Amino acid sequence: MMQPARLKSRSVAPVGPGEPSRQPEPRRKRPSRVGKFGRLLVLLLAVFGTGWAAIASWLLWQEKAAVATLQQEQQVLQASYDEKMRALTRRLVSSIATQRAPGAVTKEGGGGGDDQLADLITRQIELEARQNLLGMLTGQAVAPVLPGNGAQAPGGATGFAANDPFQGNILERINPAVVAPQKRQIAAALQAEDPLPLAQRVAVLQRSLDRVDLAQGQQVSALGLKLVGRVQEIKASLTDLGLDVAKVRLPPARQAMGGALVPLSVTMRPGGFEHRIVQLGDGQATFGRWRDLAQIVPLRRPLDGDDSTTSNYGMRTDPFTGVATMHAGMDFRGETGTPVHAAGAGKVLRAEVAGGYGNMVEIDHGNGITSRYAHLSAFDVKADQIVPPGAVVGRLGSTGRSTGPHLHYETRLAGEASNPLKFIEIGNRLSQPALPAGVR
Repeated sequence: MMQPARLKSRSVAPVGPGEPSRQPEPRRKRPSRVGKFGRLLVLLLAVFGTGWAAIASWLLWQEKAAVATLQQEQQVLQASYDEKMRALTRRLVSSIATQRAPGAVTKEGGGGGDDQLADLITRQIELEARQNLLGMLTGQAVAPVLPGNGAQAPGGATGFAANDPFQGNILERINPAVVAPQKRQIAAALQAEDPLPLAQRVAVLQRSLDRVDLAQGQQVSALGLKLVGRVQEIKASLTDLGLDVAKVRLPPARQAMGGALVPLSVTMRPGGFEHRIVQLGDGQATFGRWRDLAQIVPLRRPLDGDDSTTSNYGMRTDPFTGVATMHAGMDFRGETGTPVHAAGAGKVLRAEVAGGYGNMVEIDHGNGITSRYAHLSAFDVKADQIVPPGAVVGRLGSTGRSTGPHLHYETRLAGEASNPLKFIEIGNRLSQPALPAGVR
């Protein structure tokens, strides 16, 4: 008989007493092709990311270098512009002096007097340019906070002048029609018979310009104080309405408008006119944000023309029941179809039928302030629409719980009805121009 095949088994070395048993070594797995490809892909991505970061850093450095180069070129061009203007002024004075009395300047000390007179003329032109700028700033500082009760500000809702005085070169604002007569006056003064020698005349003119320079510096200081006073005026008005000025949210700064002031010279002296003008610009920016807030708060009258009231805020006899009730707003009489204006800028919360209000528009002005316009005959706005101050939101009518055509107008603070007459009175106060800078 055939013997059954015996199973082959791995021989295991005998284990002596006290020795641990030895287990067979497991087989090593070969790395798969997928694992190799993944590691290669990670390596390539790391190399690519490092290269991209290096390229981006290099481009950023190049951009900064280009900006710095442009700034340096701008400074060089500005310096060249100022020097050319002074050179042209010297040529003008030299030509006038030669036509008046050839050799007269030389007798009084060579060309030094001629250069001094040219510098004084240039300085006088600069002072005139400064005065034009100060006049513009003074006009803005004393202008009414609200440009008109019930009217929108020219050029937009903020009421600021279209030309920003804090941008551009001051010399570029000089009107040639103003400079030409000034040059003719200087020429006439040189041709006139004057017993004083040229050096003394230059000294007299220098002292006169020094007085103008000092007065302009004082005017800049007065303008700064005026802007601070206007901000305090607006804050006091908002406090009278019941707002906490320490917690109100101001409109964002107008960063997308204007530009940096380019001074008369490349370098500004600390405490000099140009430096103080830049500081004054910071004060005007603060005042501008508070003035923008005043454009948002409902301080205007909702109707133009004859807007006399038939019922004011407070207790009254209800026209339907004859019972004493609280009237939460003001009723303005008017004809059906009369335009109804937004008393301030804001977002329309709703324009719909609202019970006894009839057709009603409600506007959110921010900081917990809302206004309501009820009994309308038609809507001119819709929900979620942003409206500027003075925008037409609807037409006067007699819808809802009404005895005849009129506008029911409400102002609310933190959800509670507030007397609209107080808002209107403060609006009338802020619509008045302030005293000029330096006038008490």
